[in-house]
Amino acid sequence: MKGHRLRPARAAMAAAMVLAPLACAAESSAGTSAATARVRLVVVVPPVFQVLRATQTAGGVDYLVWTNMRSITIGGREHRFARPGENTVHVPAVPAGAWVVHGL
Repeated sequence: MKGHRLRPARAAMAAAMVLAPLACAAESSAGTSAATARVRLVVVVPPVFQVLRATQTAGGVDYLVWTNMRSITIGGREHRFARPGENTVHVPAVPAGAWVVHGL
């Protein structure tokens, strides 16, 4: 039987196995028992407004809407809600005999 030699690939593997514990060793010292860091996470949620249903009433139109906001503005008038989600918005009808003139 001839002498048993390590091939280059096996020699490299053997060296890596011997040095692996040194590369993975953690340094320990007295007095370093705490660490602090600051992490800032910013989430941007775009406003969402969706009309689910419109119901004609005698005094105007009732809209069932879904929104992720606490208030919305329709036609310059702000509507506030108790909570985001499904809400009803009442838009009064234009009084009879009212004229709307554009372009002045």
